[in-house]
Amino acid sequence: MVKAILTDIEGTTSSISFVKDVLFPYAERKIPSFLRRESDRREVIKILKDVEEIEGKELSLEEVIKLLLRWIREDKKITPLKELQGLVWEEGYRKGELRGHIYEDAYEKLKEWHEKGIPIYVYSSGSVKAQKLLFSNTPYGDLTYLFSGYFDTNVGNKKDKDSYLRIARKVGLEPEGILFLSDNPQEIEAAAAAGMRVIRFAREGENEPLPDFPHTQVKSFKEIEAV
Repeated sequence: MVKAILTDIEGTTSSISFVKDVLFPYAERKIPSFLRRESDRREVIKILKDVEEIEGKELSLEEVIKLLLRWIREDKKITPLKELQGLVWEEGYRKGELRGHIYEDAYEKLKEWHEKGIPIYVYSSGSVKAQKLLFSNTPYGDLTYLFSGYFDTNVGNKKDKDSYLRIARKVGLEPEGILFLSDNPQEIEAAAAAGMRVIRFAREGENEPLPDFPHTQVKSFKEIEAV
């Protein structure tokens, strides 16, 4: 029996193009001026120190900016970068320059599960701040009420089985009671190895169904019935 839902965002509840073609380019454009303007801010100081720790040396602000922009282009899943993107996107949402995307089928099914009393959690490589920003600024209004908790790379790599075991412990459930949803086959495999139930999303125009994939694949939330 499914006792909780754990869902990815990109390619699952929201379009890949929104993240790749809207959010990432926005952050890339805004990060240099944001860091130069906000370098004395407490959260930014921590991010700068974390970047230096990863690199193992002191860096000037301009060196950090150059490195962060390179990480964006290389699509690195590095925690301080994700935290910084969250701060930049927060400003963008507040100014009305950004609006979150969520598929209608995702909204309807998540709402249905919430109304049934099934706890729903988010696990994304984007920071918790970025996750909350996306779901609080959608065409359907603020949807953060649908979720019981959020997880990002602070809990571990999404392709690592142990990350899913940690999440199960944090929500107080056995892995077998959690259904994980994602478009990424490696994430699906990792969650399955941890003992979770899994469904892979292969949305039309975004991801193709994989031949001989050992787990259930769907095109939309409408195909998920047994919850």
